[in-house]
Amino acid sequence: MTDDELRERLRRADPAAPLEPASPAQVEHLVEEAMSRIHTRRWAPPVAAALVLLAGGTAWATLRPETETVPPAIISAVPSVAPVPSIQLPAGGQAKCAEPKPERLAERASLAFAGRVAEIDGDTVLMEVTHNYHGADVPRIAMNQPGGNPELLLGGGAFEPGREYLVSSAGPDVLICGYSGPADTPGLRELYEAAF
Repeated sequence: MTDDELRERLRRADPAAPLEPASPAQVEHLVEEAMSRIHTRRWAPPVAAALVLLAGGTAWATLRPETETVPPAIISAVPSVAPVPSIQLPAGGQAKCAEPKPERLAERASLAFAGRVAEIDGDTVLMEVTHNYHGADVPRIAMNQPGGNPELLLGGGAFEPGREYLVSSAGPDVLICGYSGPADTPGLRELYEAAF
């Protein structure tokens, strides 16, 4: 078999051949995501081990029976002087994630909202809720800053002051793998609108 014959055979077997080309925004997002991961390759073995543990914990958390849909420690009325509810970002990142689906988001999320970063104090991010998609009927929510890990938030590694994000959580853990990120991430707002 010649090289040309092999190339033609590969073209015919390409499962993405009938798909439309990605939009310029999608291409920019994919390039940004790929470039942000280049410097992390030397950490691949320890990160892979951590991701295996994270995947096991996520599977356990997903499959265990839940007694209530929204833990009271996370969502409560927040007067201006009361402590704000907190969400803890997990310590892992995206492994080989399945494509985000609206029905999966609706099924797993105990909390889903759009919010603007009002303040960052050390590792704590205070977000003003701008739209409650599900369970976030409070004015403010505090979270931990992910520490610059570009894989925690789709399209960016850390919360930035004044920027709007779409965030969902299952209990105290923020959903990653394409379910949380900057509000201008292509397709993310449509995912939330389809789910809720």
